[in-house]
Amino acid sequence: MKKNHFLKNTLLFSLATLISRILGYIRDAVVAYIFGANALTDAFFVAWRIPNTLRQLVAEGSFNAAFIPIFTQLHRRNPDYAYRYASSLFSYYTLVLSFLTVIVVIFSDFFVRIVAPGLIDKGTIDIASNLLKLVFPYIVLVGWVSFFMALLNTRDRFFIPAVSPALLNLSFILSAVILSQSMGIYALAAGAIIGGILQVLLQFPLLFTEKLFPRLSFSPVPEIKQTLKRLAPAFASFGVSQFAFVVDTVIASFLVGGAISYLYYANRIFQLPIGLFAVGLGNALLVSLSRHYSEKDKELFSRDLNNGLRFALFISLPATAGMIVLGKEILSVLLERGAFTYEDTVMTYTALVGYSIGLAGYALSRPFKSAFFAMGDTKTPLYSTIAGLVVSITAAIVAGFMLGWGVFGLALASSIGGFAGLIYLVLSGDFSVEWKKMAFTFLKTSIATGLMVMFIYLLKTTIAGELLVVILGIAGGVLVFFGTAYLLREDSLIYLLRSLKR
Repeated sequence: MKKNHFLKNTLLFSLATLISRILGYIRDAVVAYIFGANALTDAFFVAWRIPNTLRQLVAEGSFNAAFIPIFTQLHRRNPDYAYRYASSLFSYYTLVLSFLTVIVVIFSDFFVRIVAPGLIDKGTIDIASNLLKLVFPYIVLVGWVSFFMALLNTRDRFFIPAVSPALLNLSFILSAVILSQSMGIYALAAGAIIGGILQVLLQFPLLFTEKLFPRLSFSPVPEIKQTLKRLAPAFASFGVSQFAFVVDTVIASFLVGGAISYLYYANRIFQLPIGLFAVGLGNALLVSLSRHYSEKDKELFSRDLNNGLRFALFISLPATAGMIVLGKEILSVLLERGAFTYEDTVMTYTALVGYSIGLAGYALSRPFKSAFFAMGDTKTPLYSTIAGLVVSITAAIVAGFMLGWGVFGLALASSIGGFAGLIYLVLSGDFSVEWKKMAFTFLKTSIATGLMVMFIYLLKTTIAGELLVVILGIAGGVLVFFGTAYLLREDSLIYLLRSLKR
């Protein structure tokens, strides 16, 4: 039987992402220390969110979903033709991103007023507009990075592409420290562009080694039309998903000053397990399932999908509990210094709790979406995302305004929408999901998670000092969880240990 390459690739992706996220938290700590959480940082995070939202639309998610299955099938039949297809698509892709950049830079004030109208009353709308002009060209750079990542992933090259965001974080850190005195908040914009250039350059050696570096070519290739047909619903799917974050920003801009920053910092912590495992699992599964589908191997397709679902459940439950029981201490250690106060920590923690509740929904959606994308079905994930968005926006309006739950309500609404999208995927799919094994994984994982939570609470009541509590809580909690899962012989952990051994 073939090995679970997707799990090995997930681990490589996770390791690279961990390196990047460590630098990311140092970045957040530095930014929080120098700038705090206020209307000025809200202006930057609004400007930064716009290219990042579009990045996930036109780059990482939707593009990979449309490109990888087609490229995999073409490469299996004719590698030279697959390279021609990739080069032509890259050229048109760059042209579209460049045109988009020009439009946004010219009409930056218009876009900022749509995304965060509340900044007008806070007097930072012009600053946000100027910041957007400076940071938006990053979309072209990260678009190239995502394109190169997709190419390299098809060759089972996951580590270097996934570690490239570490250079972006490093650039942010150095720019904030070195340039903040002379440039103020604009130092972060400089860090974004420098970091994007470094990310692109990091991919070059591996692209040349694998002979995958695309050349400039606008010659029409029939498969580009097929790609666009798949890209449209995939683009809409990820676009609708990102629209939920835009809605949160619009609502948050009318709340207390710093609300957008609280959501940003909380989401950064929440994105750790998603970035480490869910995104890596989704990318690796997309490559693996695309191969199985092109080879018409239904058995391996079903096996990898089910293993992916169980692994997502196995990781998301303890991560959810960990962020809830230890999140306040983590935020305090990472951010509470300089201009970032205790009140800022409390507000950010309430948002983190709201986001954490929905982690399992997001994590379990990734394998299902990868399965649909591998089969060339980009419409079902779109409909699931629309369903989740409708639920999320409704919940955000109710929780944010009617119930007055503030940033917690907005984050919780996002979680509710995530579960709604997952339910739609489950009901729409015709996959052979092994529900009995899923139930056993849930039971064993819940027991291990419960013991981990008890250990952390005991630690918090017996040890003084937040830094020590965070270090021992994370290290000890991981040992308790994995130790219990090993004693219970949870299959997801066995697969994990085998992949690490290989």
